[in-house]
Amino acid sequence: MPATIVKVPTIDSLHEVITKAVEENKDKDIYIYYYASVDPDTGKSWCPDCVKAGPVVAGRFSKLDNVVLIDAPVGDRPTWKDMSHPYRHDKVIKISAVPTLVHWNTKSQLVENDCEDVNKLDRFLQRS
Repeated sequence: MPATIVKVPTIDSLHEVITKAVEENKDKDIYIYYYASVDPDTGKSWCPDCVKAGPVVAGRFSKLDNVVLIDAPVGDRPTWKDMSHPYRHDKVIKISAVPTLVHWNTKSQLVENDCEDVNKLDRFLQRS
């Protein structure tokens, strides 16, 4: 059975989604995947690293049992590039690049092109 995927509807609702996922999945590892949103003009993420990493991350999580993946887009390019973006300054979240995969239980991270590296991703998922 693949990972349970939970989508974050808005940037402001991330903490609510995380809290609910943690409460409802006490026996599961929880991961958060932060990535650049899809550009409506191209139909692809505006971030080249996210375009490469997205299918790799999705493929790995489709084979994992007993985990939750929180799907957390960071917004369009101007929103993410704004240095006051909430994910950059949040006391709990604090990410500085996309894509970033966070293991919520340990707070360990896999960042940028490491997310598309199958070997690094597998090691990250095994030790988390």
